Amino acid sequence: MMNKTHWNDLPQGVREAAREHVGNVTAAQTISAGWNSAVTLAADTEAGRLFIKGIRLDSTGQVAMLRREIAINPHVAHLSPELRFHVETDSWLIAGFDFIEGRRADYSPCSPDIPRVLEAIDVLTATPCPDITLKYADQLYSSQGDIDLMRRVSGDNLVHTDLTPANVLMTPNRVYLLDWARPTRGTSWLDAVSITHFLITCGHSPKDAEAISSQMRAWKNLGPGDLDAMVHNGSATRSTWGLKHFDGDPWTNSSLEAARRWWDYRRAHQEQINHSAKTRS
Repeated sequence: MMNKTHWNDLPQGVREAAREHVGNVTAAQTISAGWNSAVTLAADTEAGRLFIKGIRLDSTGQVAMLRREIAINPHVAHLSPELRFHVETDSWLIAGFDFIEGRRADYSPCSPDIPRVLEAIDVLTATPCPDITLKYADQLYSSQGDIDLMRRVSGDNLVHTDLTPANVLMTPNRVYLLDWARPTRGTSWLDAVSITHFLITCGHSPKDAEAISSQMRAWKNLGPGDLDAMVHNGSATRSTWGLKHFDGDPWTNSSLEAARRWWDYRRAHQEQINHSAKTRS
């Protein structure tokens, strides 16, 4: 996680540029969360309470992610906090979003959050992919040299790609999808498959997780072999991390184990199907 820069430690030019959009900042509390932003804070402004994030312009990769988040926001404001301003000055890029009072989603078994999250993903599936610069899903997998998988994930749908519980905010009336740093153009079922992995990570069996995810609109678009190809890829990719335990990172450890369990389940399921077919023949 990056060392955080506090509001009063930002260059005066940055703070003045922000005030031109939202008025005086009467209070600003630094938030520790956020792996890719040097500035993450809750700010009380004349325009209301905002979540402000920012990064120095010399942090090229992180700047690109924040710029994508700024570009996509008008197209997903029905699913995410609305962007109120962004400024680029004095070697910093800063963006301010509506501050949402809520809690992170609970993906554990029997959680009442899950049906609401699935509904939000259905809304995302129906959201037109905007004509802006986005990553392409096949490019994300191109480094692995799996041409078949690249073909499977290609498409023209808008995909979030990172709907972990930490990136889904629950309020009594709405579900907010956060952190649009990696919006992608790809096949419609990518988010449905990835959230299935997250359900397993949070304690569901692979069988139950697939049954839950099958309720989503995009799940019905999976073609023959698509799910097995994705699950095998997820397990193989995580296997390159090795068998070591990631100290202080329980999510990564649980995610790694979930990927292995899911592939074991898919492989056993396929072997059972093949055995049944041979028996019938």
